[in-house]
Amino acid sequence: MAYVVAKAQNPQRVVVAMSGGVDSSVAAWLLKEAGHEVIGVSLRLAPDDSSSLQVRHGRCCSVDDMTDARQVCDKLGIPFYAIDSRERFKNVVFDPFVKAYRAGQTPIPCLACNHEVKFGDLYQTAKSLDARLATGHYARLVDYKGVRTLARPDDLNRDQTYYLYGTAPEVLQNLELPLGEMEKPFLRALAERIGLTVYNKPDSHEICFVPDGNHAKVVERATGPVPKGEMQHLDGRPIAEHNGVHNFTIGQRRGIGVGVGERAYVVDIDAQSNIVTLGSRQALECSEVKASPLKMAVPVELWPAQVLVQIRARHVAKPATWILKDGEIYFTFLEKTTAVALGQAAVAYDGDVLLGGGILTGRLDGAKPRSV
Repeated sequence: MAYVVAKAQNPQRVVVAMSGGVDSSVAAWLLKEAGHEVIGVSLRLAPDDSSSLQVRHGRCCSVDDMTDARQVCDKLGIPFYAIDSRERFKNVVFDPFVKAYRAGQTPIPCLACNHEVKFGDLYQTAKSLDARLATGHYARLVDYKGVRTLARPDDLNRDQTYYLYGTAPEVLQNLELPLGEMEKPFLRALAERIGLTVYNKPDSHEICFVPDGNHAKVVERATGPVPKGEMQHLDGRPIAEHNGVHNFTIGQRRGIGVGVGERAYVVDIDAQSNIVTLGSRQALECSEVKASPLKMAVPVELWPAQVLVQIRARHVAKPATWILKDGEIYFTFLEKTTAVALGQAAVAYDGDVLLGGGILTGRLDGAKPRSV
């Protein structure tokens, strides 16, 4: 397989965020081939983990990953630096995650990690080195009405724009995303062709500090037992006792632990009363939500009156209108959406172009409205 990288007309110094995976490794190779001065930097974020290698490879940012990143940099002949950001990660990612779960929300720690650490602290590191920042995220950089922003990648199965909605405009001006027009199978084949030993390394799917997917266990280990409470049907009748609101998320059907004679979903979580409400799929529907704080990749003055709004990483974006009120953005969907979980993000697009978004703070209508 022959693959020729076009030479950069204006080669620059670029800091590449090296996760130890195949994506960031190929991103570094592409930039070096283009003629840039490339520096690899890894952030130590995750706590040490003594679980199996298979489990550890389902996460990211561990000591194992840093070893892989160093070896890739040695292979590419570029300098490698490691930064221990575990304390910062705990303060801005882990602790808020635990607090939100105990409050009955469903947080996405990868948002804070991207916004505050990778595209915050690491960007400042690159800036101090008079360098641009590059990552292995699957997204494209585009011009939208004269503003540099992100757009969904060619490989839509790998789209990561939802997680990047809070990237600051200054960062976007100094960012490189070499993988936006690449397909993952081709990228793995390219990595093998150029001799990168991580070419077949599994993708990280779980949160780095929840390698087995058990969020509740992590919350309990960090803060102690969570109060038990009552599980109710939407019609008010009691169903059973539950072991803590941190075990549930809106829209959940599997793992509820009870049978109610019908297909039931978690439709509401009230952390103050410790009541988890079950109901039908229809009870999950709503039309109006609010989110804050609003982070804009594109100034709202340039947003169309109707946008596409995505409320979960794996949901399809749906048409909605929007208004700003008292610092929060309100979205009204043209057709009902479902399973709105507070703590997730509402991210707005114009077609494939990212406009901005915020954390969901209110489900304003439907069977069980709730705000925080």
